[in-house]
Amino acid sequence: MSNEVSLCMIVKDEEEYLATCLESVNNIVDEIIVVDTGSSDNTVSIAKSYNAKVYHHKWNNSFSEARNESLKYATKDWILILDADEELSHESIDIFKRLLESSLNEDFIYFFETLSYYGDSIDKSSMTINLNPRLFKNNQGTHYEGEIHNQLIYSESKSGVICRDIKIYHYGYLNKSIFSKNKELRNITLLEEQIKKNPNNSFAHFNLGTEYARLADSEKALRHYYKSYENFDPKNGYSYLLIFRIAFECYKIKDYETSLKFINIGIEHYPKFTELYFLKALAYKDKNMPTKQIRELEKCVELGEAPPQYRCILGVGDFKAYYELGNVYLKLRDYDTAYNYYEKAIKLKPDFVSSIYPLGFILKNKITPIDEMKKILEELLKNYSKSNEVIADLFYSQRFYKTALEYIAKCEQIGILTEEMSILKAKCLVRAGEFEECINMDGMSEESNSYAYFLVHKILSSILTNNYEKALSLINSFNTEASSDYNNKLIGVYTQCLNIFKDEEASEISNDEKETESLKIILEIIEILLINDKFEELKVAVNLLTLISNKATLLELGKLYYDQGFIDLGRKEILRSIKEFEIYDKVGLDMLLN
Repeated sequence: MSNEVSLCMIVKDEEEYLATCLESVNNIVDEIIVVDTGSSDNTVSIAKSYNAKVYHHKWNNSFSEARNESLKYATKDWILILDADEELSHESIDIFKRLLESSLNEDFIYFFETLSYYGDSIDKSSMTINLNPRLFKNNQGTHYEGEIHNQLIYSESKSGVICRDIKIYHYGYLNKSIFSKNKELRNITLLEEQIKKNPNNSFAHFNLGTEYARLADSEKALRHYYKSYENFDPKNGYSYLLIFRIAFECYKIKDYETSLKFINIGIEHYPKFTELYFLKALAYKDKNMPTKQIRELEKCVELGEAPPQYRCILGVGDFKAYYELGNVYLKLRDYDTAYNYYEKAIKLKPDFVSSIYPLGFILKNKITPIDEMKKILEELLKNYSKSNEVIADLFYSQRFYKTALEYIAKCEQIGILTEEMSILKAKCLVRAGEFEECINMDGMSEESNSYAYFLVHKILSSILTNNYEKALSLINSFNTEASSDYNNKLIGVYTQCLNIFKDEEASEISNDEKETESLKIILEIIEILLINDKFEELKVAVNLLTLISNKATLLELGKLYYDQGFIDLGRKEILRSIKEFEIYDKVGLDMLLN
């Protein structure tokens, strides 16, 4: 390659992701510089296994100081910046190579898109997006400033160039990464020290607000965002995000008036910032203003994805906007229009499976033959690697249990049966009346936290086939001492269920009027009996409800009856709930009136 590159990194206890990071660029960069700030795990040995030059630097509460330390060891013409919990996307590798083979301009700072996963799992439909300077010429005074959320400082003669086709995946905002490293507490401490030194540091207040927002503390987040806004300059690099985050935090606490106020301020300064229109649509959704919601979503589609310098949420200019348009029209019962929008969303983003579930509902509502439904869904998900799992779950959600089992069988045939699929299979079998097959199921580790829920389906199947000895054996096999409170509660309810069916004395399950978990467990048992037309068994099982003290029992029982098609019986129980306990809700009242 005509342009040689030094990868410069700072690390501390990064053994989980470091190898993935280095593997993604190992055949691209010519030198790996790793500055370790005090790792106690296998970070250093992993770095050395990739022939990295490892240097040690005492942590001094300054990310910029550590970053600049890594830069000084670089010997190649260009510097690439990555964090250990990032990787160059596979689809970007060839693009990056071509960039390096071209005539790079030493007066350019090259910005790449960073796509950050967030929440509990890796979901490519749920990402935040931002631009970061990643590639720049070495030995030209370019350096970092700022103790935290450090910024790259470079000569005014240089220009930023956006390489939007080169994408970096970032795993550091996943909950497990944040909590394992206690990132928020560390960052908050450093930012508060900055603010003590300079109380009017707008950027520090902005970053501190963001840390509190990640902790779901909207009050403190807004306090610092508003402080940052006091010196608002729309030309600042972070100002567009400041406006968006103020509006978003206000939306989260249902202060729609203030949220819409800041959205409109943002649109005035950044008229192509699609995320603002999308957030506006969500506010109108909550305010039950569908006409205005549709208008804003159509604006999102018209604009498309925001320009790279503003983009922060994936999909708001296309597949997520189409999905929300589908939701609006579904609520308005315009099923044909809703279907078209959901179809557009799934075609644009085959792994955005949220769109496929309402499609299944619409197809069922239109009384589409099962074989035709299968053909349509398979075609829509033909480019999605987990199509069989999703279609199985969809047919379960639409109460086509035997069809769901067909797709679970397809997963089994190719050797894919995850814990989730095992549980789904048990749920389908017991609802399809395949009790013996459910009893004989295996494939779930007793060490799994989901094992208890898997087991109770086998217990109920045993009870419904009058195999009480088998049910008791399964109950006694469960290790309650090593289990969670909820799992013990599950087994406890099913133990009393067995006692009732054996006509033996049953014990109280809960005397807490506000305890809802036991009620939900009992209602699922009743639901399964209703689905299987087990009315004699139902007369026995409803006695479980006398073993709990929750006053919402009749209301929830009535809603279940109604949902399962026993309309008159459902209304009767809802009326009893109102008369005897004065307990009701909007859903129950709607069932009485419809």
